[in-house]
Amino acid sequence: MHGAVENPIDDAAARWVAREDRGPLDAGEVAERDGWLAADRRHFGAYARAHAVYARSGRARALGSADRVPAARPAPGRPPRLQWAMGLAATLCLMALGVHEHTDAGDYHLTRKGEILRVPLADGSAVTLDSGAAVRVHYTAKRREIILLRGEALFDVAKNRARPFVVVARDTAVTAVGTSFSVSLNEQRTRGVEVLVREGIVDVANASGAVAPTRLQANHRALANRNHGIRIESVGHDDLDQQLAWREGMLSFNGDTLSVAAAQFLRYSDVRIMIDDPLVGSRRIVGLYSANDPIGFARSVALSLGLEVEQQGNAVWLRSHNNALHSAPRSLQ
Repeated sequence: MHGAVENPIDDAAARWVAREDRGPLDAGEVAERDGWLAADRRHFGAYARAHAVYARSGRARALGSADRVPAARPAPGRPPRLQWAMGLAATLCLMALGVHEHTDAGDYHLTRKGEILRVPLADGSAVTLDSGAAVRVHYTAKRREIILLRGEALFDVAKNRARPFVVVARDTAVTAVGTSFSVSLNEQRTRGVEVLVREGIVDVANASGAVAPTRLQANHRALANRNHGIRIESVGHDDLDQQLAWREGMLSFNGDTLSVAAAQFLRYSDVRIMIDDPLVGSRRIVGLYSANDPIGFARSVALSLGLEVEQQGNAVWLRSHNNALHSAPRSLQ
C-alpha cells in the first residue's frame, strides 16, 4: 500500500469536526453544516466517523496509544488545526470499514432523517435516538459512557451504583445511576446542551470537572452552554411529554412560531416548509402533528390561521392571503 486514497467526503467531515473543536458554530455555519449533511446520505456516516476518531484521539492531539498510527509530516505553511484535519481524514480511510471491530472505541448507533431507533444496551439500559442522531457507546468495568455526537436521545438507565452511567455532549457530562432523561444538541432550539429528566436524579457538570455538578431532579430541565453556564428550569408533566413526543414520531408545539416549526419538520423530512413573510413566520401555533407529514401540517395551520398554502415540487409555501394573490410562480433550487 503506497498511501491512503483521498476521500473528499471524509476530508470534508474532518474539516467540520475541526471547526467544531474551535468552539460552537454560529447560525450560518450550522446551516452550512446541516446542508452538507443533508446533501448526501454518505456525509452523515463520514461525519459520525470523524467524531469517533476525534473522541479516540485525546482531544485531537494524537491517536490512542495502543493502535497509534504514525502522524504525517506537517506540510509547510499549513496551520496546525488544518494539519490535524487532513491527518484525521486520512485516518478515516483506515477506520471506515472496521470502526465496529475496535473494542476500545465502543459501538456506534446512527439514525437517518425521519428514523426513530430504540437500542437495547448490554446492561439492561436503552437509548432511543431521534431523527439524525448519533451516539458512541463505551462500557468498562467501572463506567458506562455514551457520547452524544449529534441530535437528541432519550436514556432509560438500569440501576448500578458501582458503574455510573455518563452521557457526554460536547463539554457537558450528565451522570445517573438509575433514571430516565434526554440529552439534546438541537442547535435551532437550545443553542447548547439540553438535559430533560423524566425520572430519578442526574448530575450535570462540565466534562472537564472544573465546576461542581448541578443536581437535576425529575420534571426539571438544564440548559448548558459555554457563555451562560448551567441554567435550571422546572418543567410541567404535560410539557415534558410534549417535548418527548418525537419518540412516537410526533412533534408538539405550544406557542412556537411557524418559523421554528418549519425548522423542526426539516429534521424529519426533505419537504421544506417555505415562509417568505416575517409576519407569517412569527405567527404562533399550538398542537400535536406527525413529524413526517409537513404537508399535512402546513394545510392544517393554513386553515386555522387563515393562510394560503401552495405546494411546488419538494416545497410547500405558507403565505398570507394578500401575498398569495400577488406572488408569482417561483423556481425552487
